[in-house]
Amino acid sequence: MPAETYGLVSLLPAFLAIVLTLATRQVLMSLFAGIWIGSTILVGWNPIAGAARSLQFVIANVTDSFNSTILLFTFLIGAMLGMVFLSGGMSALANRIASRIKTRRQAEIGTSLLGMLIFVDSYASTMITGSVMRPITDKFDISREKLAYLLDSTTAPTASIAVVSTWLGFEVGLIKQQFDAVGVQADPFVVFLQSIPFRFYSLLALALVFVVVLAGWDFGPMQRAERRARDEGKLVGDDSTPLIETQEDDIETPDHVDPRWWYFAAPIVALVAVTAFGLFYSGGILEGRSVVDSLSNAATGKAILWGAFAGCATILAILAGHARIDLDDVDDSIFEGFKMVMFPIAILSLAWSIGAVSQALGVGAYVSGVAEGIITPTILPMIIFLSAMIISFSIGTSWGTMSILFPVAVPLAASLSAPFDITIAAILTGSLFGDHCSPISDTTVLSSMFAASDHVDHVNTQIPYALLAGSIATVLFLAAGMGMNVWAVLVGGVIVLVLGAYVLSEHLTVPKVAFFDS
Repeated sequence: MPAETYGLVSLLPAFLAIVLTLATRQVLMSLFAGIWIGSTILVGWNPIAGAARSLQFVIANVTDSFNSTILLFTFLIGAMLGMVFLSGGMSALANRIASRIKTRRQAEIGTSLLGMLIFVDSYASTMITGSVMRPITDKFDISREKLAYLLDSTTAPTASIAVVSTWLGFEVGLIKQQFDAVGVQADPFVVFLQSIPFRFYSLLALALVFVVVLAGWDFGPMQRAERRARDEGKLVGDDSTPLIETQEDDIETPDHVDPRWWYFAAPIVALVAVTAFGLFYSGGILEGRSVVDSLSNAATGKAILWGAFAGCATILAILAGHARIDLDDVDDSIFEGFKMVMFPIAILSLAWSIGAVSQALGVGAYVSGVAEGIITPTILPMIIFLSAMIISFSIGTSWGTMSILFPVAVPLAASLSAPFDITIAAILTGSLFGDHCSPISDTTVLSSMFAASDHVDHVNTQIPYALLAGSIATVLFLAAGMGMNVWAVLVGGVIVLVLGAYVLSEHLTVPKVAFFDS
């Protein structure tokens, strides 16, 4: 049965997984339930055959070349962090940072800035920033939910608009592919740059972080979480289960080691430097290609894998050569690092699988088809943005959403003579919405993990912030589609964002219940 004939039913797997996750707090079982119901639909509603098809989906996604690279990258990051914990370098760096941070606000600002500073890759940024800043935010009784929000709302939005990141090659590659398909004579990288001012959701999400941090305007379930952490000293709720098993305290630094801050900094510098080099090298810069062409053609999976391996090799050399730690202890720390990432890897595997199931059912074609029926050039950007929000929330992956929408939206924009910069911005920034608040999103999972937050609690507290930024961005895309100046629109959006955060912080209080309570 062709995917496009499933219609509204194509939303069922994601809907079931999301509802079960929020209701039961059992992420793995909920994700598999969504995969199973989607697979059962695909095989003609035979539940036994559906179970077998579910396993095929999981195997196919785990063994996919790019996905397996991400899984290996995650394992290597876990190993690197385990060795860094053993070296005591993270504690040494945290102590240096903590000596300069005197208030909760400074701790939150430091977390946000570090998340933006490591812009080369959103996964690496989430893992590193969370690991470094968690002991510091704990010191100032900042809730784990707040830390997860700061990680989730600074890493991917920054990486998605950075001109040197693992996202750039993928995004520019999609633009080039569709420009070639419809015969558009324009430089894909230039259009990418032109789209940045129109990335309303990404820019508002970043702005909202600093509005909330600087003004202290928490709202929704986050307000309750912060009040609990500040007044009771409880970083997580009584019924919460932090999404992490191994922490720095679980790996003891040998007594003879004098921890240095550069034990942590050196592998991180190696990770970032080798990843950046890998992007340019794999893109063919040594073959005479320009910087732009190199980034556009870069093998992002290989680049981050090289970077993670370089980080591991660097900290291993430090442990063996400078800290002179026994290799048996090093081996144990690597194993503990692997344990740290096992659960998130399981969730990532199932999240990819349910995304594949939803795509096989034609959720993208269905949402896009519904949208096409009401599109005019003026409302095209807004409709595309809303479609990207729905699809990304349903399948839990921004890159998957981009892959679905580009072949639909760019030709449609060409046929309607609509501006490509606004259209492309609507796809790229709308795809981030699901990253921020879908419980089946890989980056949402990683933010929960490296903040050591309960996953459902993170989703509960993040949703109001994502909805505020998303609602304002929707209006801004309508205004931009009407031809209003982008900078005037953006300034107006920030003003409304500030007012909205203030009003919600004063009036949206939740003393007893969250958006989704189990």
